[in-house]
Amino acid sequence: MTLPPFPPDLSAAPTVRAFGAALASFACRTVRAHGVQVWAVIGGSLSVVGEEGRGLGLSDGTLAARALAEGRPVSEGMLACLPFGGGVLEFVGADPEGVEALSGLAPLLTLALEGVQAREVRRGRGRVAETVEQLVRRLGGSLNLPEVLTATAESAAIALGFGRAFVGLFSEVGEDGAQTGEVFTYGFDSAFTGGIAVGPVSFSRLVGRGEVILYERSRDSASPLGAGLLELDPEVALIAPLSARGKPLGVLYVDSRSPGARASEDDTWLVLALAEQASLAIDNARLYGAETRKRQAAEALREAGAALAGSLHLSDTLSRVLERATALFGADAAGVYELQPDGRTLTIRNAVGLPSEYVLRVRAKVGAGVTGRAVERRELVAARDLTTAHLGGGSRYTRQLLAQGRYPYRGVIGLPLGTRASVFGALTLYWKEPLPLDADDLALTEVFAAQASLAIENARLYEEELRREREAAVLLNVGRLLGEDQGDRTLAEVARLATLALNAGRGLIALTGEGGEVTRCATFNLHSPPAAELASLLGQLGRGPRPLTRRHALPVAGSALIVPLRGNAGGDGPDHLLGFLYADDPGTEPPSDRVLGLARSVADQLALTLTRERLLSALAREEARYRQLAEGAHDLILSADPAGTITYANPAAKRLLAPLVGPLVGANLLTLPTPATRDMLHAAWDAARTRPAGGRAEIEVGPHRLEVRLSAVRQAGASPSGTVQSVLTVARDLSELQTLAAEIQRRGQALEAATSRQTELRTYLTLFTQAQEEERRRISRELHDDTAQVLIATSRRVARLARDLDGPQRERADDILADLNAAIESVRRFARNLRPSVLDDLGLLPALEWLAGQAQTDTRLEVSGAERRLAPALELTVFRLAQEALTNVDKHAHARSAAIRVAFEEGGVRVAVTDDGQGFTPGQAQARAQEGHLGLIGLRERVALAGGELEVESDPGRGTTLTFSLPG
Repeated sequence: MTLPPFPPDLSAAPTVRAFGAALASFACRTVRAHGVQVWAVIGGSLSVVGEEGRGLGLSDGTLAARALAEGRPVSEGMLACLPFGGGVLEFVGADPEGVEALSGLAPLLTLALEGVQAREVRRGRGRVAETVEQLVRRLGGSLNLPEVLTATAESAAIALGFGRAFVGLFSEVGEDGAQTGEVFTYGFDSAFTGGIAVGPVSFSRLVGRGEVILYERSRDSASPLGAGLLELDPEVALIAPLSARGKPLGVLYVDSRSPGARASEDDTWLVLALAEQASLAIDNARLYGAETRKRQAAEALREAGAALAGSLHLSDTLSRVLERATALFGADAAGVYELQPDGRTLTIRNAVGLPSEYVLRVRAKVGAGVTGRAVERRELVAARDLTTAHLGGGSRYTRQLLAQGRYPYRGVIGLPLGTRASVFGALTLYWKEPLPLDADDLALTEVFAAQASLAIENARLYEEELRREREAAVLLNVGRLLGEDQGDRTLAEVARLATLALNAGRGLIALTGEGGEVTRCATFNLHSPPAAELASLLGQLGRGPRPLTRRHALPVAGSALIVPLRGNAGGDGPDHLLGFLYADDPGTEPPSDRVLGLARSVADQLALTLTRERLLSALAREEARYRQLAEGAHDLILSADPAGTITYANPAAKRLLAPLVGPLVGANLLTLPTPATRDMLHAAWDAARTRPAGGRAEIEVGPHRLEVRLSAVRQAGASPSGTVQSVLTVARDLSELQTLAAEIQRRGQALEAATSRQTELRTYLTLFTQAQEEERRRISRELHDDTAQVLIATSRRVARLARDLDGPQRERADDILADLNAAIESVRRFARNLRPSVLDDLGLLPALEWLAGQAQTDTRLEVSGAERRLAPALELTVFRLAQEALTNVDKHAHARSAAIRVAFEEGGVRVAVTDDGQGFTPGQAQARAQEGHLGLIGLRERVALAGGELEVESDPGRGTTLTFSLPG
């Protein structure tokens, strides 16, 4: 059997796939087969490296694997396989003789395949080295990171013969994988936005194990990796890790969208080598960039610090802070927040780029939002995207904008401004896009915030010092002017100084009198307001300075403030109102806390000066009053210096002692002519100098016996053991006191006798009243039982006689009968008036009801409380009081109606007799008593005898009320 000639191009094939394609074409012609496949072992598995003809779908690789394993030709149906070295020829519909003839070339085919594979390995390693060398030459030692990333993507795509590549560096790394930042591409039609996400599994393979991920659509399209690459839609892709010094940097991605594209093991090694070289270049560029940025940042911070330190005016400093912050960090807007005195609220003091409505309406709360959290924690707080960061808004207005999706910014950072001791505000930067700053940039913002804090604090201290100097000058001038004079012109000048110091357009100072009304008013740029407007301002006063709205301010004012002037003038207490200070301005902005604080200081200075002057005047008045008291006192008053020399003596002392010792002023108190009691005087003197209670003694000076009290006068505010300035001596002539005591004793005895006599009279009056009542009862009983009965019997006899008479005699008998009936009624009425039987039989209330019915004036009885019977004596007293009161009403009141009101109370009874008559005054009542009308006096005495009280209420034309309160 003749062997077919061996094709020379097989041994010269550059790659295994080229060898497979040439061998398939040669074998298909040689054996006249329908189709031929060439299989070769690549990467440990049998793969198709060449195809020719038709019918290849009949093969699934099983027969080829079997032939390679057995090392001999095998056939099955239309398929036949011829193994050679590391490959297999598979025929479809081949001539068996041709297959047998071709089997003689198996050793040559084995040598040719091994040669091609060896050349491919050698050529692959050189390819890697050449590609890496080309990348190094392309970079040329560049330290420009974007240039390095772009060159890496381009070199990888060209070296592999693929169409596209990109390089992305990680911006976020976590447990859920990683996210790249900006992506540098080659061969893509459109730019990438939003970065590339790397899942946890892929991230573990790339970074953890340092593997290259190979994606083939035919194999991996249904995998999670295929789903992640669906948007890129590659036919084949290689993903290599970028890392340096043990830290993950990013990924190198290379792909091809050409149908049938494949990636070999050499391609994998090539991509990995490129990634390693690129990682070194990227790391160097990043280090250089970091160092460059540090130098630039240091220079920028130095320039910023110099610029911020160039001004000590707060407004200028704040403007420079905002200008530098937006320029350094590329922010779209910035604002300086100021912490308010309440310690809970932040307002925007200065801003750049922020809408006016935002500046006016935002009032952030400490602890809420980015700015509030930065102030509360005293550290940087950043939100890369505020719409998704769930940090919320610091104010109600911000929360509304976020809820409505109208918040204009996404990236926000808050930086606290303050010293080590406290935070006074915050610097907040805003970006319309997500936060573009990395960790180094954020650290730079903290350094800048520290510089800004120092500059702002210096400006605040400087302006505070200037403000204090201006305020001190104003306060000094106010105190000096009012201390020299408190006239109207001086008060007007003080009003001018105070108004200008408060940056107001108009002002006034109003002083009040003891009644609280305004007595003096000095104005600046303002006509003196009418009394009604001043009274309205007085009604707005509080405990301290307070802003006034336009409604409560003087006309044409847009905003105003008012502060009371309070002091201890004249000893009226700390809250004594001296007046008030008022200032206003046409603008509508309310006065700041600083202005209110200055207003308090000015008001305190005004009140202090006015109080001091009033105290001096009051002190002069008190001194004159005390001198007047001392001059008019009957006691002896002397003042001596610490050595005992008398410096003052009142007239009483001079009258008593001058005849004995001569002139008192200049004499020594301790040498008074009192030899028998001198030791007692000296002991009292020593006690006065050493004891807070002073010293006391009884001494004899000539014929006089004096009780002496000595007390030391020390410097105000000194302790009880402080230096003695003088000794005050008060002495009383006991001889006069003894005379006075005797007189008091005599008069006391007389008063005791009068009291005893009054008691006897009151006892007598009580007994007399009881006797009188008993006599009335007896007379009433005799009139009722005797006289009335005799008259009744006589009237009946006359009546019988009249029935027996005719004519004129009968008429005379009837007249006599009428007179007898009238006499009977008169006797009965007289008996009832003396002692009504209803009182004894039925009690007080029926008796009072009968009494009301008997009165000439229309009278009603009103009862309140739990009704009960009283003691007979008390019921009689109440009845007589009411009877006398109604009698007075009938005689003198000229009333249309009257009322008896009885109130039963716990422990007693209260009776009020009221009329609507003409009434009277106390003078009229006294005049009537002097004329002999003793009705009220009798009532008062009867009430006193019963142990009660009488109240009289009466006014001319408004009637009279007599109220009896009786126990029982």
